[in-house]
Amino acid sequence: MLAYGLSSALAAALAFVSLGNDNGVEVSGQYAGYIISGKQAPRPGAATPVGKGSGVTCSYTPWAVDGRKNGGLEFVDPGSNPNDEPSGKGAYYLVECSDGYRDVIWVRKKFDPSVTPEQLARQAYKLIPIKPPNVLTAPPRGKEGLVGLPHWFYLAKGEWTARSKRLQTGLVWAEATATPQRMTVSTGDGKTIICDGPGTAYDPARSAGEQSSTCSYRYPRPNSSYRVTVTVTWRGTWRGSGGAGGTLPPIARSVTFPIRVVEAQALVTKG
Repeated sequence: MLAYGLSSALAAALAFVSLGNDNGVEVSGQYAGYIISGKQAPRPGAATPVGKGSGVTCSYTPWAVDGRKNGGLEFVDPGSNPNDEPSGKGAYYLVECSDGYRDVIWVRKKFDPSVTPEQLARQAYKLIPIKPPNVLTAPPRGKEGLVGLPHWFYLAKGEWTARSKRLQTGLVWAEATATPQRMTVSTGDGKTIICDGPGTAYDPARSAGEQSSTCSYRYPRPNSSYRVTVTVTWRGTWRGSGGAGGTLPPIARSVTFPIRVVEAQALVTKG
């Protein structure tokens, strides 16, 4: 890597300084001055800055073509490296790893390492398919409920399940997960009930007296069309490369439907 902008005094001084091999920097004489190589040799047995599953973490910093001060590589001009001719669209990055590896490398655009795990996690979170809840009731929707008797609300099978999405670009990856946290029922008569789970499914093969609901409401008055809104709130979390992780904003999805509640009619017969 050729160092541009070096003064003649600095180049001459370098000729008398023993830099050694510990930092991977070498000095050699040239007709027009000196060439400084700031590119450290790769770790033994490593073809890339960090191997999959190695536990080593790396950070990437965009590198200006005219050089910039970054931990001892301040005189490096990556654009002049004869052994790493870039091809296609991309940019140079300074890569620094937790095991001491440092280098300036060319990274293709689609593998832009400047993306952080959290940025990837937020993108992945938006891609998780979370639809309005599929809510079942007992009595079934379309059938009349009775005043004073519990009206059950519960989710269809498979609705109360965590969902995840993983994205990766280059060596940076993240996985976002949405987990159902609570179900809220606005009953349509000004009341709200909060259920910690998906509710209990009603089994028509069993008698009503043998079953109980974890998410139900007893309507005190009849109404031909209560407007019920059921909302499921999802909690967001993420984890990513380098041991990163955290929380994401909650997601809420709702569905609204009518139910009808009538008074029970007493059956009077003559004795």
